[in-house]
Amino acid sequence: MRLARAGLVLLAVAVVTSCASPEPSGNARPTGAAASGDATAGPPRITLPLDPYQVSDDDFATVSRALTELTDRCMRRQGLTYEAPAPQDTATAGPAGHERRYGITVLESARTHGYHLVGTPARHPEQPKRSKAYERALTGTGKPLDDGEFDDGCTGEAHRELEAGIDMEAVDLPQWYKRDSFQRSLDDPRVKAVFAAWSRCMAEAGHRYATPLDPPADPGVMGRTVTDHERSVAVADITCKRRTGLVDAWQRVETTLQRSTVTTRAAQLKKAGAQADRLIARADRILAADGG
Repeated sequence: MRLARAGLVLLAVAVVTSCASPEPSGNARPTGAAASGDATAGPPRITLPLDPYQVSDDDFATVSRALTELTDRCMRRQGLTYEAPAPQDTATAGPAGHERRYGITVLESARTHGYHLVGTPARHPEQPKRSKAYERALTGTGKPLDDGEFDDGCTGEAHRELEAGIDMEAVDLPQWYKRDSFQRSLDDPRVKAVFAAWSRCMAEAGHRYATPLDPPADPGVMGRTVTDHERSVAVADITCKRRTGLVDAWQRVETTLQRSTVTTRAAQLKKAGAQADRLIARADRILAADGG
């Protein structure tokens, strides 16, 4: 049966195969200069109630490295050289923490890069062409791992060894709860009201969008390369977020939603933490055995 992994470990596979993409992230409550729209203010920083229950970036990297090591061991037994992608540059791989949970907020970056991430290449590097035998050994399907699916192969073996006896659904649960709170926040009247205020501000600047989720989804804004138009929209976006207090309002709503989840799902979250600790400890042992 073909396996498809969701949540933490699917993302770990994605990191190993250079296909990872960040979840919607966010920013902190704007205060002082940021709240007043001061162009020199840096990005606000945010924490959310579910953050302590989610696997940290460092631990996520440990799990990814352990999967890579287990996959490499398996491929070597078959006389194959595992071509693991180079580790991503954390400075350019994506926004830090929740920096983009509620859209872009860094004015200096918007003026230069628009909605594009700093360091994003204009074109994705071409993946090396591998033999069917290599792909079959890796995934059991003979197809590249890019689709996140595998019948077995060394990828399946690596997952089984890392995950044996661990409830991976529990490990993934905080991430699903965070996605749920984000989606539910979009229907909250307070968020809708601040979206409307932001939209009016954008219209005054000559850009007509209903929500801050719309500009980066507009092909007339986000293309292969950064344009002056994209920069103009991005700067207006951030300026209007600051004038309307959008990030603050949105964060407050989602914080309330997540606090409720922490209270009502306390037992599930406790189990999630315990299972994640087991997973990370096992990953540490795998890497220690390899001297990594």
